[in-house]
Amino acid sequence: MQPSQRIAAVLIYPFIAWLVVACERDVPTEARPGRMATDAISTDLGQSHQVILSCTDGHSVVLSVDAATLTSLAADVDAINASGTGVTCTLDSTALDPSSQTTAWTVYDYNPSNNALAPRNAPNKMPATTDGSVTMFSFLPGKFTALLTTTDRSLTGDLSAKMLTDQISVSGPATTFMTQHNGGDCVSNFPAAVRFYFVSPSASRSTVGTPPAGFYTQFWWSNPTNVPLTAGSQTVTITVPVGDPNEWSDWNGQRASSSPEVLAAFEKAIQNVQTVGLSFGGECFFETGVTAVYPSTPPPYEVFSSDFSETP
Repeated sequence: MQPSQRIAAVLIYPFIAWLVVACERDVPTEARPGRMATDAISTDLGQSHQVILSCTDGHSVVLSVDAATLTSLAADVDAINASGTGVTCTLDSTALDPSSQTTAWTVYDYNPSNNALAPRNAPNKMPATTDGSVTMFSFLPGKFTALLTTTDRSLTGDLSAKMLTDQISVSGPATTFMTQHNGGDCVSNFPAAVRFYFVSPSASRSTVGTPPAGFYTQFWWSNPTNVPLTAGSQTVTITVPVGDPNEWSDWNGQRASSSPEVLAAFEKAIQNVQTVGLSFGGECFFETGVTAVYPSTPPPYEVFSSDFSETP
């Protein structure tokens, strides 16, 4: 379904059989560069780490973990890399300085130099701006935007009884929007779409699929609820109950209600949400990124607006 960085290596593409399965699972099929999963993994038990996890099935995600979870992720990734399926994954971990961490909404784009996630976290990168409950950012030419997320404690934690609502608007000169790697409808890059997304590093359970990995159930996308981005000016409100297992599917394309094992992991995940927000991709592949199609060279830029809220 659905969605790394800093060290480039050879692009490895999945086998055709895996791509067919991925399409059935709503998983992006983009290959990613990277390095071995366990390179430079810290064993400092008191240290938190920011991790970028990328796989050649098209996912590239960001999460913060403790040393034990990082070790578990590395073991999962090594198992996938040794599975012989043609899918490989990488981990890039950085020790976090607590004083530098922020709960602000952050935009992540795919970096064209290595097709991994890169945050817009500097003023010259045109980061997201938030006023009250409304967060805005511009679609930059040549950039595919993958995520808009926050770790704000008032919006994370136990969301099992919450309803997510977002009034999503786009405005500006764009004629339409597109994703990449045939993520729109499995055979083309249209339509582009945006949907809810959350991360829960504590929810680990091996799911059905080849190869299996415990981290699949740490990442969830609203499915089928989404907003197709088809015009330069539109406003749509979407609402999804977090606790409804029929409304969410994991990294491996498994709906939360697909089995007792996946359901158990989902129930743990929704009680321990670390990151929540929006994922950009298509109707088929959920996190391949979205870019605006401009009639001429911008500026002005197309502006995306998210009025995100949670209610009991």
